[in-house]
Amino acid sequence: MKKLLLTTLLLSFSYGEWSESLDKAYTITKEKTKEVYSSAKDKIVSKPKTAKEIEEEQFRKTWDDVFNKYRKGTELLEKRLSAPDSAWFQSSKDDYKDKIDEVINDILAVLTSQNLLEYKDEIAEKKEDIEDLKSEVLTYREKRVGAPNESMIYTTKEGFDKKIKDKKDEIAILANDIRIVKKNLEKSFQDSGIELSSEQLDVLLNRVDGDDIIQMSVVMKVLNKITEQILVLMKESGEEPSQAKRYYGMHLISWQLVYYIQQKYIDQVNQEYIPKIDNIIQKTEQMMNRTSSLIDKEIERDKRLIYQKNFGIQKETQKVAMVYRRQLLDAQKEMKKAQSITNSNIKLSQNIYNTVSLSSELYSVISQSQKMFNQIAKIQMPKIIPFENIQIRKKYQEITGELLRSH
Repeated sequence: MKKLLLTTLLLSFSYGEWSESLDKAYTITKEKTKEVYSSAKDKIVSKPKTAKEIEEEQFRKTWDDVFNKYRKGTELLEKRLSAPDSAWFQSSKDDYKDKIDEVINDILAVLTSQNLLEYKDEIAEKKEDIEDLKSEVLTYREKRVGAPNESMIYTTKEGFDKKIKDKKDEIAILANDIRIVKKNLEKSFQDSGIELSSEQLDVLLNRVDGDDIIQMSVVMKVLNKITEQILVLMKESGEEPSQAKRYYGMHLISWQLVYYIQQKYIDQVNQEYIPKIDNIIQKTEQMMNRTSSLIDKEIERDKRLIYQKNFGIQKETQKVAMVYRRQLLDAQKEMKKAQSITNSNIKLSQNIYNTVSLSSELYSVISQSQKMFNQIAKIQMPKIIPFENIQIRKKYQEITGELLRSH
């Protein structure tokens, strides 16, 4: 009887503990389910941002960063109007011009630091990953040669086949990612009214001045958005003359910024790209002369064939370098055309600003300038001819790498 009572008590106690544990487990599971559901719900509700939403968010940040700099620039423009041509004890017109140039530099630094060229890093990183994966595939192929057909310890031929396939799949995914990045860049150009085929974009990405051209196009696009915002502010101010003039001063700063980046490109071609590519052409010419001399002196047929093959490669390098040089000069010529239009607009804008025209006229001039920004962006885009073949593309990449290394 005592044993029965003890057993009953133990069972009752165990059941109570078990019941309590079960209740706790149920409560914890219920709470966890709520958390998971809530988390999943949040993920469903918060959809990933579209490219347009990201662009708008980026512009808002850019606007916050540059607005005060624009305002400082317009204050300097106003002071420059009444400043003397030269002076000992006060700032002259030239002094104010230097200060305005500093503001323009500051604005450009903001416009070009907002990850506007992050596509380049993304593509470069993915290309580097692809090369690493290709290297791994090569290693697996080499190891596969001596691998057993069956083994419980070592990787078999079939195992290496699977590893190779997995790496190739990763390469295909990265290659597709690169295509997506290029498509987004292509779309960005289209939004600016510039039509570039995938092949033309590929050329631009392989040119030494590609970053400069893309950067200018992106900056022009941002300036167009800034102009839109200036028009909104002008309208909201009720076209009050003093406020209208202030906003027009901001618009004038934008034009001077365009002129500045155009001049920077022109100088870069003259002072960096052309001298460096001339050096490459000269060195290749010297190499060709030495190889030609070795061909004439060589008696053995097999060695002569190797020298002749090397001479052909050197000649191809020289040919591509000459084409590259001409294309850089053609691009610079187009840039000078665009800069001439920019300069004409600056003179007109400066004259209107100095005259203090009616605010309604200022609004009209700023509105028209949006089309002008797009026109200039199209003019300064170089004529891009797609690569004829893979060999020429590789030569372009080699020359670009050489130009960047000596940069």
